Amino acid sequence: MSAQASEPGYGEAMAELDAILTELEGDELDVDVLAERVQRASELLKVCRARIVRAQQDVDRIVADLDEFDAREGEEPDAED
Repeated sequence: MSAQASEPGYGEAMAELDAILTELEGDELDVDVLAERVQRASELLKVCRARIVRAQQDVDRIVADLDEFDAREGEEPDAED
């Protein structure tokens, strides 16, 4: 299975990050597990950042397409003339 196929979605990653944060803030976290949780949180943050970057790129592309469409529409002569 590819790494991307096993990668959680943004909402899933945020929920897991929230659970890890709650665990880290608690008094009962085993020191032996601490590095493991921090490593997982780091991986999840990378997933979230990558998804945000991709979403921003998609939005930028869509806005650019709309701007291009609007510019072309403004150049067309009116049918009434």
